[in-house]
Amino acid sequence: MFQSRQLDLLVLLFVCFAAFWWRLGALGLIDPDEPFYAQTAREMVQSKDWVTPQIYGAPQFEKPIFYYWTVAASFALFGESELAGRAPTGVFATALVLLVWVFASRVWSARTGFLAALVLATSLVFCVMSRLMLTDVPLAFFLAAAIFSYWKAGEGEERRNFWIALSLACNGLAVLTKGPIGSLVVLFTTLAFGLLTHRKTLYRGPGLWWGLVLYAVIVVPWYAAMFAWHAKPFWEEFFVRDNFLRLIRAEHPANNHFWYYPGLLLMGSIPWMPAVALAVRRAFTGFRADPALLFQWCWLLTSLLFLTIAQSKLPSYGFYLFVPLAVIVGRSLDLLLERGFTSIGERRLIIGFAVFQCVTLLVLPFVKAAKPFTFPIALVAICLAVALVLLLQKRLVPWLLASSLASLALLAGALTKALPAVEAESSARPVARALLADRREGEPLVSGKFLVRGIIYYTRSPVTILASKPHPFWADHPLPIIVRAKGLNAFVAQYPSVLCALRKGDWASVDDEKIFATRDSFAELGENIVVRAVNPDVKKAE
Repeated sequence: MFQSRQLDLLVLLFVCFAAFWWRLGALGLIDPDEPFYAQTAREMVQSKDWVTPQIYGAPQFEKPIFYYWTVAASFALFGESELAGRAPTGVFATALVLLVWVFASRVWSARTGFLAALVLATSLVFCVMSRLMLTDVPLAFFLAAAIFSYWKAGEGEERRNFWIALSLACNGLAVLTKGPIGSLVVLFTTLAFGLLTHRKTLYRGPGLWWGLVLYAVIVVPWYAAMFAWHAKPFWEEFFVRDNFLRLIRAEHPANNHFWYYPGLLLMGSIPWMPAVALAVRRAFTGFRADPALLFQWCWLLTSLLFLTIAQSKLPSYGFYLFVPLAVIVGRSLDLLLERGFTSIGERRLIIGFAVFQCVTLLVLPFVKAAKPFTFPIALVAICLAVALVLLLQKRLVPWLLASSLASLALLAGALTKALPAVEAESSARPVARALLADRREGEPLVSGKFLVRGIIYYTRSPVTILASKPHPFWADHPLPIIVRAKGLNAFVAQYPSVLCALRKGDWASVDDEKIFATRDSFAELGENIVVRAVNPDVKKAE
């Protein structure tokens, strides 16, 4: 891109620093997932049990062990902090961007590699999620390494065994990170490509056997230990509940739509939505012309189909889809710079999507849930508006550079001026601080299910959950639960007072109860309420 590999690398490292590392610890842990991983890592360090993941003192099998190891190791080396907890994710996100750069540069050209890596690092969803404690970031890295290695194995016989063995080793690490999906994605990709191109599988010969040995060495010890020590709960919780049942039942029914992941890819690719439209349009005219590009499409489309069929859907599940999408978009942008638009219709299509993403950003501040993000959204809108003007002027390189600044501008706004509002909406840290500041000696804490993980993590105190049903979580936690207003009243009757932290939706279901008549210590923190419930009998005695 800049006529120098060294300069390309420096630019990408700067982008990765800005996207994944700058003020990484400024924002409190995002509820509910980050506190879950942080608490598990904390207990791993405290218990010195580095084999069985546990939370609140009990074994938990939602995810395999690898990611917990990385976070626990970071805590052990650097101490507990948001920065230390998120650092492993930052490492894998940076490594993944550089991996995409190296792979696409060698398969196509230096400019394709740079553009693919730039698109990946600055796509909205990838940029934001790579700053969070999520297993999906290392999963995406290992999947990419496995799939890229498989492609390299097909480039020549002299090193095929090495690349196949490496592919299977990375496949094993993906399984140790998130389970069977780590093998299924690679299997779907390679099978689809083989069927479309009538090529024999590359999984054969000495490379296959050495790869299987590495796969077994990586995967078998931990899974075997879990079956030996926790046979039934491990099988039922990890394989049945967290893998099979998520395939056939919707954990989040509101997300279960066929358009969920296509919509995520399109909207989550901002500021590169026009480039995604370009890549899709060109795929229809030359889908099989470039085997390497077809291979990336096989990865993207087979995984997209599988995730769409699966009933449980979350943005993080589709995180790894942004890797093949970025490679495809990077190649399309390189060809655009080399040859220009193929037709007036193609140029109008791209301009149309550029206008659409600008309008989307301009409308967002009027949505109530987006109010705290008005300032960072405005910065993104400015970048996209400038990019649109440059696109209209056919200044393609400046258009790309202006577009790449949009997600970085979002982070700049969200982590500076808008930080207090963003944290109040997304993290339990301000709530936990308010609870600790106002809590009376021996006073119990009650929280809704959304905040409970973060409050336990930050207060280091036991918390009772106020829920609408006896089993509020997909996976039960070993925590006391009280159900609805009736359960809360019975709980408060045992103490002089109880300090509560609730989402506004939970608060609306109990705010007219007598225990809250005095509105003692009432405070609003974003969408959260901190309030003291007072035992009416104690109040009368006073």
